[in-house]
Amino acid sequence: MASFQPVHFVPKNRQDEILALPVTQILAVPHSQNVGTNHWCLYLLVSPERSVQIDCQPSYSARSSILQGGSKAHFIVSELICKVLDDAQAEFIIDVIPGLSVSRIYDLLIRNGRHKYEFDANGVGCRCWTLGQIDLLHQVQFATNVNQITAARSAIQKLWPEQTPLALDQGTYYS
Repeated sequence: MASFQPVHFVPKNRQDEILALPVTQILAVPHSQNVGTNHWCLYLLVSPERSVQIDCQPSYSARSSILQGGSKAHFIVSELICKVLDDAQAEFIIDVIPGLSVSRIYDLLIRNGRHKYEFDANGVGCRCWTLGQIDLLHQVQFATNVNQITAARSAIQKLWPEQTPLALDQGTYYS
């Protein structure tokens, strides 16, 4: 398992260009339902019509070292030519400090081990992961609007589009 590489840039050959992009806002987004929950990820807006998606997805091939039957995550940084993907169910805006770049957010997440995540046996845990990143961005004051943070935190604990309460499924970090 020593060969497992969790971090992936899409497209790979644009990693440096992606990291250099300025971030104007972050969107926390629930996508269509699968296995009784929504898939959540973050979109770093780099223009009104373009974003960089920060997504944590189960690999299903790299076995979890902590969660019984689970799998290690792929941490995917994708340059998109759209604001969010078509199956987005809602968008929760998180304003950021001026001058923030994709590289500053990426470096923060990597430095804090946020790319070393494991999903449960059902491939569930992205809501917990997304919530953790929102809290970290707020903690380091990259995101400072408490009302927006509170709204996003509340939304992650619901099933979309129904907006019914849904307890968080727990993933975990490994070292």
